Amino acid sequence: MNKIYVQNLGLILTNKCNLDCKHCSRGCKNNNDMKKEVIDKVLSECRYITNLALLGGEVTLATDILEYLINYIVDNHIIVEELTTIINGTNYSDKFIELLDYLDEYIKSYSDSNKCNTTYTISVDDYHLDEIDRLGIQEQFRESVTNYSKSIHFYGFQYLKANKKLFRQGNAEKLSDKITIPLRKMKYYITYAGKPKLCNIGPLVTINPDGIYTECDASISNQETIYNYGNVLDMDVEQFVLKYGKKVSPTIWNIQANLETRKYQNYNK
Repeated sequence: MNKIYVQNLGLILTNKCNLDCKHCSRGCKNNNDMKKEVIDKVLSECRYITNLALLGGEVTLATDILEYLINYIVDNHIIVEELTTIINGTNYSDKFIELLDYLDEYIKSYSDSNKCNTTYTISVDDYHLDEIDRLGIQEQFRESVTNYSKSIHFYGFQYLKANKKLFRQGNAEKLSDKITIPLRKMKYYITYAGKPKLCNIGPLVTINPDGIYTECDASISNQETIYNYGNVLDMDVEQFVLKYGKKVSPTIWNIQANLETRKYQNYNK
């Protein structure tokens, strides 16, 4: 097994969420947080991660496992350029902010960048706001967002663009076909370069709380079935991409991975 460089590593840190939005691709939630042995296994293979994307569920409800994840990164000197996540803004957590502070300080210890490298975006689309109204937590939401917006980690608000289609997963399966589309599978590319040899993987590998390789936007139930590509506890990340992806030369790897990212982003426009 080679140490890997991965452009984007998506970790579904938790299936817990305090909202049940009509457009949520995850669907029915549960209390499953990412298992520590899954974190140990996947991060033990990583030397360098450009973007560590924390997915949910609602990440602010899983600060204990987030703390374990960040401590593993720091204690094992894994290079991470940035950490990004999207939160719903209803649950203010001092511990969440403190953990981002800690990781940001670690990243700055080996980075020349003066920017904040650990950021979150708050989702404020109409579906989220409708759910907040349904639950009657408008005041809690406003207070929480006010506190979150004061942090250096606050990157801004996320809205749904007027021409954006939703993936037909989870709760969104009940929405009109006019505003939903089938889930697009991610393509993977792998190459080997450098001395010592480094395994380069891109653009995005997503792993769920139980260690299943899956699609970033798959529903919780479909992660177990349709979009279950094996488990990181049984199959290394390198083996997974060699099995499901395409091996290319170092000269075109970055081109192919970036092209796939743009295709994925434009898919539902």
